[in-house]
Amino acid sequence: MSLVISSITINTGQLQNMLEFYRCVGFKFQMVRVDKGSEVYRALHDGVEFSLYSLPTAQKAQVPSLQLGFQITELENTVADLAKVPGSLLILDPTEMPDGKKAIILDPDGHSIELCQK
Repeated sequence: MSLVISSITINTGQLQNMLEFYRCVGFKFQMVRVDKGSEVYRALHDGVEFSLYSLPTAQKAQVPSLQLGFQITELENTVADLAKVPGSLLILDPTEMPDGKKAIILDPDGHSIELCQK
């Protein structure tokens, strides 16, 4: 049996802040029209579709209910840009770890995002 992740969708009540946050990470979103529902923005990266779905009733998590990890090339600059996005919260400044340089930041919906420098 083989398993390949093909898509990730996050329902958000803060679409514009979430778009800004994940654009800083490196996603290039396009709006997609759907028959039912609300605004959906999708980005395709290395065969994985990453979508943000506008859901006005979605609430910010009090405790991170989701953790995502991304490898990026410019950790310091990316973290500085992400920290400026309304609703984001820096948890761990860029720090050298045994397995590489990392930072942790909460996105505007309160999801934990671990960034690792390639």
